[in-house]
Amino acid sequence: MTIPGFITRNFRLKVGCTVVALVTWVGVVYASNPPQTRVVTVPVPQQRNAIPTKFVLVHPVPDVAVRIGAARDKLNAFNPTALTVNVNWNAVTNPGVQSVPISITSSDPNIELVDPPQSVTAELDVLDSTTLAVTPVITHLPPAGYVIASQAAAPDSVTVSGPHLELSALQAHVNIDLGNNKTNFVQVAPVLIYDARGTRLSDLTVIPASVTVTILVNANITSRSVAVLPSTKGTVASGHILGGITVSPPIVVLSGPQNVLNAYDSIGTSQISLSNLTGNQSFRVNLNLPAGITAAPNVVTVTVVVNALPTPTPTPIPTPSPT
Repeated sequence: MTIPGFITRNFRLKVGCTVVALVTWVGVVYASNPPQTRVVTVPVPQQRNAIPTKFVLVHPVPDVAVRIGAARDKLNAFNPTALTVNVNWNAVTNPGVQSVPISITSSDPNIELVDPPQSVTAELDVLDSTTLAVTPVITHLPPAGYVIASQAAAPDSVTVSGPHLELSALQAHVNIDLGNNKTNFVQVAPVLIYDARGTRLSDLTVIPASVTVTILVNANITSRSVAVLPSTKGTVASGHILGGITVSPPIVVLSGPQNVLNAYDSIGTSQISLSNLTGNQSFRVNLNLPAGITAAPNVVTVTVVVNALPTPTPTPIPTPSPT
């Protein structure tokens, strides 16, 4: 076969020019969209049903870091959700810190995995459970004058499941705020688990997760002694004067909520009419008690003293002197 002369003429020069042109083109392409790598993090599947039933994770496994490579534009458009981590949890046969095999796949064909990790470190323990009594914890007490009469949770215990080493000295609390509550309290509240140091634990399974808390709130009943102040209306009869008013007993004992009693240093009676009284008189009257307050006794005797005004003595008329 005879090669035409225009091809063979200055063949080396032509090949050299072609190579230079190809290198220049590649350089221009790579300069405008060069290949790059970056690290992305991918969550590690660790659902309870994926782990052998006799084991449980002591701590959650952190996201795994994966280095990927691609042209800059492909890398900028990459969505990390295209990566999937597959964990071989069935390879775990003993509790403790384990190196668990993993594999990583990508659904994006433009992305290359650069030396992907082959395992993750996980700490596992034997799955165990315990029963804890539920204790209502009052974060804020009722307002002044009200007290907690009783409290109960239904059910009064829960079953807590998790790593064997975490199940010692646990406490099950239900936090209740009674800061503005003056009546009986009923509420379904979540059960919170705390360790011996008072740190809340969120990686344990609690059954049931919530309980019904019932708290009886009563007024704080107290007593105090106060003076009795008689209440009167009208005036005594003409020609008479009010000489005095006495009360028997002068002091009574009030009982009721402390916040109500704090406002009373004395207590009044029902009104007594003085109209047209011409002499001493005693009245049996009730005390004017506010709602929720009782008194001992609740009836007192009020004695009204009325005096007659003295009749003026006539001034004698002087005898006229003789002229």
